[in-house]
Amino acid sequence: MTTKFRIDRDCLDAELKDLTTWATVKHDGWTEAKRVRFEKFEGAIRKYFAGACVKDVCLELGISRQELHRALRRCLQEHADGRIYGWRGLIHYARQKSYVRTIPVTPHPRARKGGDTGAFGQFLDRNPDLEEGIQKRFYKEMGDEMVDEPRIPLTAILTWLIAACKRKGLTGRDYPLCTQSMARTALWRYLRDLIARDTQKAADARFGKHSARRWRRTGHGPSTIKATRPFERIEFDGHRIDASCILLIPHILGGYVKRHLERFWLLAIIDVFTRAILGYHVSLNSEYTADDVLLCVKHALTPWTPKTITIPGLSYAKEAGFPSAIGNLSWVAFEEFSYDNAKANLARKVLNKITTATGASINPGPVETPERRPFIERFFQTLEEAGYHRTPSTTGANPNDPRRRNPKKAAETLEITSDHIREIAELVITRYNATPHSGLGNKSPLDVMTAFASNDNGLRNTIPEDRRHNLGLLDVEFTKTVRGNIAKGRRPYVDCEHARYRNDVLARNVDLIGTKLELVMDPEDARSVTAHLPNGAELGALTANNFWGITPHTLEMRKAIHILKKKRLLFLSDNQDPIPAYLRFLAESANNKKTTRAYARAQDYLRRQERSKKTLTPEKAESETPATESAAPARKRTLTY
Repeated sequence: MTTKFRIDRDCLDAELKDLTTWATVKHDGWTEAKRVRFEKFEGAIRKYFAGACVKDVCLELGISRQELHRALRRCLQEHADGRIYGWRGLIHYARQKSYVRTIPVTPHPRARKGGDTGAFGQFLDRNPDLEEGIQKRFYKEMGDEMVDEPRIPLTAILTWLIAACKRKGLTGRDYPLCTQSMARTALWRYLRDLIARDTQKAADARFGKHSARRWRRTGHGPSTIKATRPFERIEFDGHRIDASCILLIPHILGGYVKRHLERFWLLAIIDVFTRAILGYHVSLNSEYTADDVLLCVKHALTPWTPKTITIPGLSYAKEAGFPSAIGNLSWVAFEEFSYDNAKANLARKVLNKITTATGASINPGPVETPERRPFIERFFQTLEEAGYHRTPSTTGANPNDPRRRNPKKAAETLEITSDHIREIAELVITRYNATPHSGLGNKSPLDVMTAFASNDNGLRNTIPEDRRHNLGLLDVEFTKTVRGNIAKGRRPYVDCEHARYRNDVLARNVDLIGTKLELVMDPEDARSVTAHLPNGAELGALTANNFWGITPHTLEMRKAIHILKKKRLLFLSDNQDPIPAYLRFLAESANNKKTTRAYARAQDYLRRQERSKKTLTPEKAESETPATESAAPARKRTLTY
């Protein structure tokens, strides 16, 4: 907005004359004289815009016409915030423009103090090339002139300025060389003004990528993190656990070999409205995968049951648990799924499976902006401080953390295993859900969830009962051709991932030979697949032949066994169960990180199968299965927590 030099209230815009929109001033703590002066000019302006005669206003309040017009011009001047000054223009001695020096700096010895107010600004006005050089170095915009430093020190800018002044022919009697500090304080003040002038550019150049990103994307505009009820918006993320553990691998000569695991992940889902953790998953992979993400979602959707805690002295807190254990909140899906742009999260498999199973909308959010998911990020800090940072094998928040005291040795001495890591996660998360939260009016997340469950308002998106037995979150699909040969007496079958699948229906229908079937496999249990005809009709469940259809195993384990057979590292006979042989091979060759993690994943899978009450192998195969970590003899040392 612009203001004419001559004040005429009839020519001013209506919005300028609307005193209700003017910025106000709080003058409670002012002196009596300053407050009286402010109220006098405020009353004069109000009367002026009310249509009173200027002469009468000036006589009544004892001010001159020139003083009134000057006060009006100050109030109508544009402010740096984009509005007019309003009543702020009546603050006595408040500057509306910066000081500009007009008198040149006279040569003087360095010992003289004072008399140089505004001299640095005048110096830059007369030497725009030096001002441009200062700004280029401060903002790191040197271009091809030189390679920018990560962060150019302010002293380096001062050194360059002094050298540039000498190259221009300035002497010790010229400013700034004539000052005792070589204009150091003035330069510091000018550089501070550059930060205020273009804060984003200064943050990029001076304060690092993290600060620049936060300044660019937070603290302004309307908040996008809103939820009005449970399950409306959830946040998902993965966190690398700050702890070290070991894996006990049975040795061929007896006893156990200890292998270290350091880089493993905890994935969690939190409800924004109630702050409740809906589900979690501990991944032993060095980087979590798309399947790990889907396993975490599966844990959040399925009803929770307590686990057996093996750490002496630890147990579930009172009323601890997960929302899925509450009657009316079992199998409740979420509406908005918010996560970051990690590669595992952006996998098309994750997007399709989550939207199909839950009907949720996916919100990846901006790249490298964890501030858009503040609740899950803050929870991970709580998890570490209440859990893993208290264990003897913690790696600490950083290499210099005093809590970090040889975590590998502590894990090996105390025999802290991956099972302990999972149990700590289970106990800390369930206790967190039952702990009163200040953001919830000192109610726990489970209390808020229970109140929501008791209110039958129809706002819950529940997964139908006929789909609960098979959510299909991890399913993979194949298109395979039915093989068979009547002349050779070979019944129809389907070859998928190095195993033959068939059922009685397929074995009787020789007319299906050559037909392409759509197969759906759960990679967590590759013993069977669901087959569909080309028209979409279900053919039924096909079971793999031999031990592939009996012993529980994952698709990953089967592929690994096939690779080992191809490389002639693993030899199997037709009547030998491949799964125990594979475990023995991993136990004997677990001398590097890759085979150690593969063994850990295989043992973890077998323990999950045992907990789900599934048969491991037939009697003969059970005798061939090596002892697992859970079968280790009781140890005297216990984990203190």
